[in-house]
Parts: sequence; structure tokens; C-alpha cells
Amino acid sequence: MVEIGPVTEYDPEVAAAMGRLRQQLSARHDGSAISREVIEELVESPYHDILIAVDDGKVVGMTIVSIVMATLDRNVYMEDLVVDSECRGKGVGGKLLDAVKEWGRAHGCRRLEFTSSSREKKEGAKGFYESHGAEVRETNAFRAELN
Repeated sequence: MVEIGPVTEYDPEVAAAMGRLRQQLSARHDGSAISREVIEELVESPYHDILIAVDDGKVVGMTIVSIVMATLDRNVYMEDLVVDSECRGKGVGGKLLDAVKEWGRAHGCRRLEFTSSSREKKEGAKGFYESHGAEVRETNAFRAELN
């Protein structure tokens, strides 16, 4: 049975699993374990959490959630939602998404926001999000590198 919960402390096995999952999400990541510093910073912050899906002792999914403050309300922002390729289609993603929504409600957030790539290989993700009540917004999305 898949259980969803927050990471509460650095664990090298969880860090390795997160690295493996992150590689499945993006070829930019080499699959190495997520650093202790990154995990501890997320765990210690009152504005962020790492939610993981565990099935029979194995991490099979994850996402990062953050509170985004605005002048009138706060929203939950979801980053890096990924389910192990061997476990897709078994409801793990839906459970993670439900946990994100609950996390947002518990933190006084008004809405959930996230992006998903528009590349063809992400069409399955688009269908998944739409089937779980998300709608694609027409927006001018911008990004600027800070280095």
C-alpha cells in the first residue's frame, strides 16, 4: 500500500531515491543523490516540504511543495512531481497530488500552481493533471537566469 508523507530528516537512501526519480523527470539530472544540504534546507523551512510516496519500503514518487506569498493570499507551488516509471498508472501520482492539495489547505493556501513542460513527451502529464481537475492557463511564462 502506497503511503504519502513528508521527509522529516536527511536519509541517504531517500536522497538516492530522489536522485533516481529526478533523473526520470529530466535528463539534466544525472541520477546522483540529492545533496544533504538541499534536503535539510527544504526540511527545515516552514515554507517548503518534500512529499514522498513509499510502497513496501521503496520510494516510488516525490514532489516538492512551497508556499508562495502574495499581497492578498498565499498559494502552494508544486515542483518536480514524479512517479517511478515502473509504478505509473497505479494511482501513485493521484495520491501525491491529493497530498499536495491537502498540504496547501493545511498551510492556508488558496490555490495550487505548477508548470508542466509542453514538450510532446509530457503529453501524458498534461492528461494526468487535467483528469485531476487542473486546467491549462493561457499565460506568458517567463524565466530569467540569475548567474
